[in-house]
Amino acid sequence: MSERSCRFAGMFFPAESGALSAAVAEHLKSAETAAPAGAAEARAIVSAHAGYPYSGRFAGASFGAVGWVPARVVVLSPSHRHLFRGIAFPSQAVFATPIGALRIDRDACAALDAAGLAHEEDAAHDNEHGIETQLPFIRTLWPEARIVPLVCGDVPAEQVAAAIDVLDGPETLFVLSSDLSHFLPQLEASEKDAETAELLETGNWQDLTPYHACGAKGIQGWLLSRAGQGAKALRLDLGDSADTSGDRSRVVGYGAWGFYPIDAAMLNGDAQADLLGLAYDAIAGRLAGCPAAAADPGRAAIPLQTRAASFVTLTQNGQLRGCIGSVAARRALARDVAENAIGAAFRDPRFMPVTAGELPELRIKVAVLSKAQDMQVYSEEDALTRIEPGLDGLILSSAGRRGLFLPAVWESLPDPRDFLTSLKQKAGLPRQHWAEDLTLQRFRVESFGDGDLAA
Repeated sequence: MSERSCRFAGMFFPAESGALSAAVAEHLKSAETAAPAGAAEARAIVSAHAGYPYSGRFAGASFGAVGWVPARVVVLSPSHRHLFRGIAFPSQAVFATPIGALRIDRDACAALDAAGLAHEEDAAHDNEHGIETQLPFIRTLWPEARIVPLVCGDVPAEQVAAAIDVLDGPETLFVLSSDLSHFLPQLEASEKDAETAELLETGNWQDLTPYHACGAKGIQGWLLSRAGQGAKALRLDLGDSADTSGDRSRVVGYGAWGFYPIDAAMLNGDAQADLLGLAYDAIAGRLAGCPAAAADPGRAAIPLQTRAASFVTLTQNGQLRGCIGSVAARRALARDVAENAIGAAFRDPRFMPVTAGELPELRIKVAVLSKAQDMQVYSEEDALTRIEPGLDGLILSSAGRRGLFLPAVWESLPDPRDFLTSLKQKAGLPRQHWAEDLTLQRFRVESFGDGDLAA
């Protein structure tokens, strides 16, 4: 059985098995403490690929967010040293690491080759640390997993997305190997990496370039793929090489992200409690004449710095007291929740502003929205067959008007036709309205309430 060995063992990570196992364990443990993983199972991760002293913590955060045992792991890396066109897999059947071998999924490679989406080219893998740095984490966590190591050369994002679509399945994890900005002064690098985070978290694959992330092709392909278009991104860590080197004049940026299914609860209990606390503190702070608590997202935990849209709903004695939200991700989730809590309490035109006397009676519910996806519908009857009652939130736009219903509205309008006609009315349109310019978008939410934070 042909075997490929790790060329970068002893350079990017330890060559001795005991030292390598200890390094991987340390990075997984420290990352779990720094940025606890989400509650759900990540289907793809962005993982840094520099030397372990610099980026091991970030890779550990990414792999620690997976939370399940994949049977197959697809690693997508940029080509750092070899110029070629397309996507390349190696000829070997096994990839040996200092802590044990991993089987290469030759059937998957053959399927990509048959589809004209990838080809065999050993030269693309001979000097590629973007693949090799990921393997010790895979071997440690999932020693029985088959791997599909893919190096991206000069290739359109659409081809990478098509390859991901071919390989996607319930037993497959995608590892998008990438660092962020390269060799900028730290302040400039931080600004560039924040821009990259926004592009990645909002799914803007078109504007993502290798200047943002060296592994842009793999990330673009994931965001454009069928699975990636519906996935929710969660930031797990963000930093740079100065943490290790101390040199702030010329840094490399690193980040860690997990991508979760559209219906997944990606926020763990601590993150949910933090958001509910931020909402309460924002309202209490405004009533006390103070600025909104935690309005600066930099003070929030790293996952709550993810760009995401939210709605905040207030109830009092079981009755609606205010509801305000964001349709699209425009700011850090922590800031979005705090600002929407203030909006629900003091700016909902349907209600008088909340008073200090009411604060102990308020109940808070936060809904974190997935990215809205366009629905291709051709008539009202067609729309009614595609809507998923109880799950879909809908945004309807037509004639310059727009209306939004959260999935919670299904509780009072369980019939799809009633749901849709009421949404038209909310948008200021007639119940029977249908026009060529009418568009529907669907989204899902992750909702959680406080119980009684005021107590």
